[in-house]
Formats: sequence, structure tokens, C-alpha cells
Amino acid sequence: MVGNPKRLSDLNQIQADVRIRCRDCRFEEDWTVDALAKHLLAIGGSTTWSEITRHLRCRRAGCGSPRLRAVAVPYARRQANAKRQISKLDEETVATAVRLLENAAARSPGREVNTIEIRLALLTVHKYTRDADPIRLFWERAGDAGRTTDHGLNEPLKAIRHQLEQLGWIAPRVLTEPTKTWPWNSPAPPGWLAAGDATER
Repeated sequence: MVGNPKRLSDLNQIQADVRIRCRDCRFEEDWTVDALAKHLLAIGGSTTWSEITRHLRCRRAGCGSPRLRAVAVPYARRQANAKRQISKLDEETVATAVRLLENAAARSPGREVNTIEIRLALLTVHKYTRDADPIRLFWERAGDAGRTTDHGLNEPLKAIRHQLEQLGWIAPRVLTEPTKTWPWNSPAPPGWLAAGDATER
């Protein structure tokens, strides 16, 4: 595709998302084509490329500028396993909300954890993910002390984290596994640490 697309749906052909840039505070926000189309439909906006930003405002706290620019961002340009560049306020807000939800999930077995803090944390997460299903499920289960292990909070929490990672608000967790030590004198197989090396350490 040469030049700007004519309509938002044209980005599906080149496998690209939409990056909304604020000309005033330089805040950037990435949208999938489907998510932005639904949002524009809800607010009465247009999916014509030249008019996409007409009904939008900067979503950075304290800005709200209407001076926005839409840029097509191919999937391949996204940095793998890292959150995008976001403001310090957004980073701390999202991190605090996720930490509250994780703490609630950890102490939830056999008790209700539908506190006002958890409600605020879920409302905060919804602002950044725009996906109500896992948030609603988390809240419903948080108020049910008699839920089974199969219907705990880890499932919706995992879905919430996945959404935040996909949208670039938090970096995916890196699960590190300690290197296994080969206990015999024979050569250690790939992925194992030789017994002698372990002793030297």
C-alpha cells in the first residue's frame, strides 16, 4: 500500500495496527483495527482514515488534546517481549492495579475479596484494556467465597494480564528456570549443568 489508507479496514490487508499520537504531549496509544472501529462506532466517529481523529481526544491524564495524528504500525515493527513507551503515571497506575489484583487472587481461597480497592483496580484496568469480560468475571468470582478451585480468580487474572501485555502496557513475565545439575560423572546432556561446574560455583 502506497501512502495512507482510505479507510481503517484497509489496515487488515497490510497487517497493521493504529498508533494515535498526541501532537501536544507526544503520548502514543496503540489500537487494534477492530477495537478502534468499535470505539469510533460507539462515539459516533468515522472510520475514514482522514477523519479518524476528529472525534478523539488524547487519553493521557491531564492532557485531553484534540490535536492527534493516526499512524499505521505494521505488526513486525512491534518490539517483542517489552512494553511500549508509556508515561510514568500510566506505568505506575497499571502496575499498582495489577498488584492489587494479584494480592486479591492470592488471598481469595475460602473468602470474599470484592473490596472497594479491587473494584477501583478493575475499573483502572478496564480503562487500559477496554475488555469487560475478564474484569466482570473477576469481580463476580471475587464476591463468591464458596467458589471451587476451578472457578478461582487466576483464570480472569491471567486473561487481564494477557490483554495488558498484548496492548503493551506491561512487559510479559520472563519465567526463569534454574539450570538442572547432572549428578553423574558422564558428560552432561544439553540443558544440564555438569556436576563439576556446579561445585566450582
